[in-house]
Amino acid sequence: MANDMLRVQLASFNVGQHISSDTLPDLTSWLVPTNTDEGKSGYASQERHGTREAPDLYAIGFQEFALLPNALAGWTETLRATIDREIRRTIRLHQSIVRPDHMYDPIEHGGGPENYSQVAEIAHGGMLLLVYARERRSQRHPHLPSAAERVKEVRMSSVGSGIFQLMGNKGAVGVRIVLASLSPGAQDDVYTFLCPHLAAHEHNVERRNLDWKNVVERLVFAADRLGYAPRLQPISKTRSEKETMNHVQSIPTKPAAQNQTPALDQNEYSVYDTHHLFVLGDLNYRVGSNVAGAPPSGGATSPVTYPPMRTADIKMLARSNNPRRWAWLLPYDQLTLQHATTPPRAFQSLHIPDLSKWNLAPTYKYKVNASTKSSDVLSFKRLPGWPDRILWSQKDEIHCELYRSVMAMRVSDHKPITTILNVPEQGPKQFLSRPFAIDPSWRAWQTRGLWMDRTLAAGRS
Repeated sequence: MANDMLRVQLASFNVGQHISSDTLPDLTSWLVPTNTDEGKSGYASQERHGTREAPDLYAIGFQEFALLPNALAGWTETLRATIDREIRRTIRLHQSIVRPDHMYDPIEHGGGPENYSQVAEIAHGGMLLLVYARERRSQRHPHLPSAAERVKEVRMSSVGSGIFQLMGNKGAVGVRIVLASLSPGAQDDVYTFLCPHLAAHEHNVERRNLDWKNVVERLVFAADRLGYAPRLQPISKTRSEKETMNHVQSIPTKPAAQNQTPALDQNEYSVYDTHHLFVLGDLNYRVGSNVAGAPPSGGATSPVTYPPMRTADIKMLARSNNPRRWAWLLPYDQLTLQHATTPPRAFQSLHIPDLSKWNLAPTYKYKVNASTKSSDVLSFKRLPGWPDRILWSQKDEIHCELYRSVMAMRVSDHKPITTILNVPEQGPKQFLSRPFAIDPSWRAWQTRGLWMDRTLAAGRS
């Protein structure tokens, strides 16, 4: 792989308020997927039979990560600390998990447990986004600085788009990272990660489109909300899980250990003021019933080719447990339909992966805590579909190595999803085109929304 590729892993999980500091599930199969996991969705990479190097950046998003009153009140610090610790404990063991013999490479060849610096953690309502940068340099290109060494600036922002288009029961959280260029004197690389949770229910398509517009207009990266500069830790040779947990718990990730990155300028940046935009979250677009479909790759709606489908047929196909039949539902995916118009009604300039390529089962709605035999059983209280999605800006020749849902995780009626991308860092660098301008009143919107969150939470406590 070329020197100027950055490996980015994105992961999203709507946990449905079903986790706590005492009941966090094992995150390994989600955050460190292996070649043998989940035969229903796998790799499309020439590297699948070799040792896979750890990602340079992790962006991990949660929706409904805490009980709603606690989330709106901001009483989630203990849970967020537990989630952070479990994430770092899990991804630290990356190399030994992906190797078939579960061993580490020799230390002199870049082997051993990983250290990741948390460069951002932002929560708003039930949405949580954590971003980590790898401290170790690439085994293939050890002469290049690591992702953590390249971090120059981190900005964070959030916005509510729920009740009254203000509250934090829906909305988005975002992180914008500036990495020093690999070429001396060249323009820095900007990566933006967005974790949205949009309006629910099949009929609310236009509201979801409006939520997206509100997010783009009001989620602004300003110079007064900064993330953390990595404080590189010494490489540890610990191997046992107990030693690993002790080591991870001993590394604080809050400002006491990490200074804020300095602001590189005083500009205000939109979600689209970036070279690379990644969206990971519960977008809540469902499979539409009684509507004509569109090709998954885009294009005009064609009732002749894709006639409307009845609700009963959608449920039957989803329940078939057959990837070929799942693919028959994709032309009716509401996100695909909204993106196929000219111009797109939502998620402009973003690439929507063809889920049929990855044999991806519907990610919603499943029976919670079902037995192993029935873990794939859909609950038809809602129409099944793929509300949980990962998208990325389409101007780059990004190689998608993996796109997977993790069926074995049963704590929620959603299934977690993850993808591994190889992102080029070469050629001309231009920001994406803004589909909507920044709302001049964005700070007032955020302030009003936060006041309503706290007021409602106080009334329910």
